[in-house]
Amino acid sequence: MTVRNAADGGVLLYERERPDVYVLLADADPVSRHVLASALDSADGIEVLGTADSGEPLHRWPLSGVDVVVLADASRAQPDPVAAELVHKGLRVLLLGTGWTGRTLAAALAAGCVGALVKDPEIGRLAAAVRAAAAGYVVVSPELVGLWTPQAHAAAPRRERGDRSVGVLLRSLTEREREVLTLLAEGLSTNETARRLKVTSATVKSHVSHALTKLSVRNRLEAVLLMRQALDGDRPPWS
Repeated sequence: MTVRNAADGGVLLYERERPDVYVLLADADPVSRHVLASALDSADGIEVLGTADSGEPLHRWPLSGVDVVVLADASRAQPDPVAAELVHKGLRVLLLGTGWTGRTLAAALAAGCVGALVKDPEIGRLAAAVRAAAAGYVVVSPELVGLWTPQAHAAAPRRERGDRSVGVLLRSLTEREREVLTLLAEGLSTNETARRLKVTSATVKSHVSHALTKLSVRNRLEAVLLMRQALDGDRPPWS
């Protein structure tokens, strides 16, 4: 809140600051919808512009002015076609639910969703994920990272890399591209990776961009997960 003096007698007027993120909360369960929307609306920097029954047709959803759509459902056991429609409209979509599988996680990332989250009673995690998504990051609950495998990604819709093995994919990268992805897989940020390799952040981003094309993955998260999965073996598959 900001405080300012009014011209008439110094009366204090309180003016709410513009939030960083405008959100639409969609959930088929009205109780869950109300609880999640109220909790998000009370979080710093977030304003819930509206809610929607996720079972209603998309044209009835109040999407005007929305930055991030939180699409919540009890189960994510099947890919969600509504998410792809929202992404096509240029919206950032966070999927929230239970019952995630490797296939549905890969499908969500392939569809362009910017987040895959386990439905958690700790609302602080959701608020942080919403802010990260609005800032351009892809977010995945820690519990779901282990579900992502190259096989699950290959089973997702619109696959592009066919049946090539992880080793073949990673051997297609240059040594520096593998170095960059290895450091990112170890948890370093772009700036930290740049400092470690004594290059600029722009150079790191360029290496990542080239790696995405060679690996036929859709975003940095998928590339990092692929590298992390490869590094879990006895020896790197490109050695």
